[in-house]
Amino acid sequence: MNSLGRILEFGYYSILLYSIFNSILNKEKKKSIEESSAAIFSDDLMVEIVSWLPVKYVMQLRCVNKFFNTLVFDPHFIQMHLSKSTQNLQLSFTSFENNSADFTKSEDWDSRWITLSIPDLLLQNTVTISHLSDSYYRLSRSPHYRWVIGSCNGLLCVYGNSWPDQYLYFWNPAMRKESKRIPLFFDIYINRNFDFSFGYDNSTQTYKVVAFYVELNSDSNPKSVVKVFSLGDNSWRDVQCLPLVPLYCLLGINDFHNEGMHFNGTINWFALDDINLDRSAAALDRCVILSLDLSTETYTKLLLPRGLDKVPAGYPPNLVVLMDCLGFCHDFDKTHFVIWQMKDFGVQESWLQLFKISYENFARENLLPLYLSENGDTLVLGNDRHREAFIYNCRDNKVEKIKIADRTNWELGNYYVESLVSTD
Repeated sequence: MNSLGRILEFGYYSILLYSIFNSILNKEKKKSIEESSAAIFSDDLMVEIVSWLPVKYVMQLRCVNKFFNTLVFDPHFIQMHLSKSTQNLQLSFTSFENNSADFTKSEDWDSRWITLSIPDLLLQNTVTISHLSDSYYRLSRSPHYRWVIGSCNGLLCVYGNSWPDQYLYFWNPAMRKESKRIPLFFDIYINRNFDFSFGYDNSTQTYKVVAFYVELNSDSNPKSVVKVFSLGDNSWRDVQCLPLVPLYCLLGINDFHNEGMHFNGTINWFALDDINLDRSAAALDRCVILSLDLSTETYTKLLLPRGLDKVPAGYPPNLVVLMDCLGFCHDFDKTHFVIWQMKDFGVQESWLQLFKISYENFARENLLPLYLSENGDTLVLGNDRHREAFIYNCRDNKVEKIKIADRTNWELGNYYVESLVSTD
């Protein structure tokens, strides 16, 4: 958002806050509408107005009176505010900075959590970064390392490492609230084939973390340990072991970012349908999507479209969520980038090939869809290896590079909305 836009936004919210304060003062003075030219809002109208405010302004109202202090923690209002916030969708990422000339020293790298406005991204073809200069949003500085596992309804799940301690915690950046640390049940540096995924159980309205590690031995079948942690609990619970091994574990490409994709109360991974197949020549038509239902905590195998070609070495398929549908993307014959969408979750016949984009204007490696507009005309793509992002106009097949100065890790990206969801 440009400077003029920020000034107008500040002015708009300032007027709303002034109107609310003025209404409260008039009520407390017990002035009738006839005796005062100032408007007096009903409680319902004030709640409606406040539900449209950004979180920082809502939190400021807590000091006004008991009504607003209670309102902020009311479950109905939290959901009401969240439904409005989803209309202001953002992309969140991890941004990296190096503090020395030696880029090989990990201790010299800083990382921080940043957000990008999608409307600004599409309208201005430039990246307006939020939180870049605020030290509160710093994730890592040696010897403490953290990264965001996932984002759901304004709540983030974060992995932290302060040697020898490894832990997770829940974080609401908009409210500046964090939960207590949750100790891990394994060491990620010993069990390298692991995953953390974060999602929401619609049936119980509970936020859950799914964590597992897989032991791969050449002389025996893979073994996995899977546990679930629910927000509000104090311990990990065992759930059924993985019936299939996620593809990235078999290909040995885990680079310390989560591979499980949360979608509509499920966590999803690519998996090879037969563990005895040649892993180096894994074909997409021998892969499935392994889906864990967070409500029943049981697994389902989702079949992919028929007739898919081989997965190129070093460039496996990626699961994505676009336009409220689960999908995936993959390379095609080293000439095109293909994106599929499952219109009806769980139904193989509902797969639709959305795009088949030539690499003519892109670097082939590590393309990742970040956002697709509601009308399906504009696609935002990230290239993690080259630290680039693009806006692809689907109608006229035009590509524009997004201007960005920092080293943004696109594959650690999440959708994000502000919310009042509690970390407890």
